[in-house]
Amino acid sequence: MSATEGAFNVPLKCSPEEQKHFVDPAMAEANRSNFPAAIDIVTNGLNAHPASEGLLLLKAYFGYKLAENMSNEQVSLPRAIESIGDGVLMVDGGATTAMLGRFQEIIRILGESGAAMDELLQVNPGNQEVLGFKSYIERKLQKLGQESENMRLTFSNSHSVAGGFCVGCRQGINFDTQKVVFRRGSVAQMEVWHFPCFQKLGKKN
Repeated sequence: MSATEGAFNVPLKCSPEEQKHFVDPAMAEANRSNFPAAIDIVTNGLNAHPASEGLLLLKAYFGYKLAENMSNEQVSLPRAIESIGDGVLMVDGGATTAMLGRFQEIIRILGESGAAMDELLQVNPGNQEVLGFKSYIERKLQKLGQESENMRLTFSNSHSVAGGFCVGCRQGINFDTQKVVFRRGSVAQMEVWHFPCFQKLGKKN
């Protein structure tokens, strides 16, 4: 059994009032995969019942599920960095910026799940299932943080690697929004092109 499944199989400790007004409505939203709404309901419940173990566990779990869904959706988004053959690398500035933003949002949501786990452990210290879930979230956060930082550094170094002007049209490049191509020039220097300019080059050859 995975850490996340183990955490969610812990019996929810909550009062009948919490069950009726917060747990049941939140679970109904979660069953429709509407995790943002489920988190909002549980958060409202915690405002009224801040020490509720059941609501704290649900907040952590729903946050994890929302982050997981967002991570899975990344696969269907336009590829931010792609090799297009012959040592040529295409970088979609808009897609990269959007992906970095999503990375930060996923990290924020997982961080809130971890904070809910910390609060739960204050109420119920030593719970092995909860400790396992918290450890899983921490490993996930570390991995995502490293991936995000690697992409950010690669992206921010683009200007210094090949300059800020397109070899084709000699116009400036906005690396945050435009789709560009990097390739090794004839004198072993890296060139950068606007993608449309590079496509025109291919048609001429």
